[in-house]
Amino acid sequence: MRQSLLLLIVIILVSACSDKDKFIVSGHIEGGKNKTLYLERIETNQTTTVLDSVKLKNGEFKFRNDRLSEPTFLKLKLSDKNFVTILADSTETVIVNAEAQNLEATYLVQNSEPSAYILILNRRVRKLNDALNKLAAQYKATSTDDIETRKALEAEYEQKINEHKAFVGEFILDHPRSFAGYYALFQTFDDQNTIMNVFDEKDQVYFAALATSLNLYFPDSERAKQLYNYVLGAKTKQQREKFANELIASQASQSGYVDIEAPNLKGDTIKLSSLEGKTIIVNFWASWDKKSVAANRHLKKMYNKYRKNGLEVYSVSLDKSKVLWESAIVNEGYEWVDVSDLRYTDSYPARLYNIKQIPANYIISSKGEIIGKDLFGNRLTDKLNEIF
Repeated sequence: MRQSLLLLIVIILVSACSDKDKFIVSGHIEGGKNKTLYLERIETNQTTTVLDSVKLKNGEFKFRNDRLSEPTFLKLKLSDKNFVTILADSTETVIVNAEAQNLEATYLVQNSEPSAYILILNRRVRKLNDALNKLAAQYKATSTDDIETRKALEAEYEQKINEHKAFVGEFILDHPRSFAGYYALFQTFDDQNTIMNVFDEKDQVYFAALATSLNLYFPDSERAKQLYNYVLGAKTKQQREKFANELIASQASQSGYVDIEAPNLKGDTIKLSSLEGKTIIVNFWASWDKKSVAANRHLKKMYNKYRKNGLEVYSVSLDKSKVLWESAIVNEGYEWVDVSDLRYTDSYPARLYNIKQIPANYIISSKGEIIGKDLFGNRLTDKLNEIF
């Protein structure tokens, strides 16, 4: 009996010593019997490295890995679409319990405050996306003639996004040393566009605040360096664009149009110059602007009438919601090129053409010369009749 007790004590002590310089992730996956669970490290380029794996016998699991030198993002994964993200540090023991059918929607975490923050952020974003999808469906189902209802839905849509951004900003200011703030900055809508935009001046404040703080407290961290350089690069790009704008505008007035490029709904970058040799209407609009939508309806008639004669439309949207932008294109039946950098009134193409209000347009001849500006309704009809 004494020998057995002594052996048990020795085993416990050895086990404790072996765990001293380890971080541990353990827990239970309900309904996970005989499934393989992976523990992966998320790298700064968003790829993952498998650290360990285990076949679940009764749903229980325990991973032991070497001490973490800095807060590290990890994945507990059953498949590429069924995983949870945790944020572990040093030698802490993180306990995760979840249901195998949907890890992300059911998991609970203990013993790790940073991982608890990640859980809260994920739940909030899922709730946000559900609300936005419902509003987008209502918007799509609402007649284009019901302008007031559409405006109210747009306002509610923007309000929910702004409320979430305010929450993220407050979270970052309250937890300036937490990499959970980094995670919050790069969370996405369902369409995979990031909610926070480093090129938006209001959002950039939080990017810069966290980048400065993490760089100060974690000077050797690759992730902290990455964020700092990301923010610095965005600011540098904005400064270059600002200095270039006046020069480009001057060149445009002297020698014809300035080429622009931006992504379409599919994410393909389309250049204005790809339409060269045709008569092009460069059209600036936004789904949230009723004057733009009204002007586009007349433009659509002109496009249908003269496209066989060589008329092309290069439409630039000043939207910031891809969902609303896409909904407007589908509902209105635009068949021309439609692009947007989703930077709202900070749209780079709009700044290149010195757009102060929308709707706005430029008409470019088949020779590449600007031959008309801000022509709508009958004036646009007369100009196109004259050309064709």
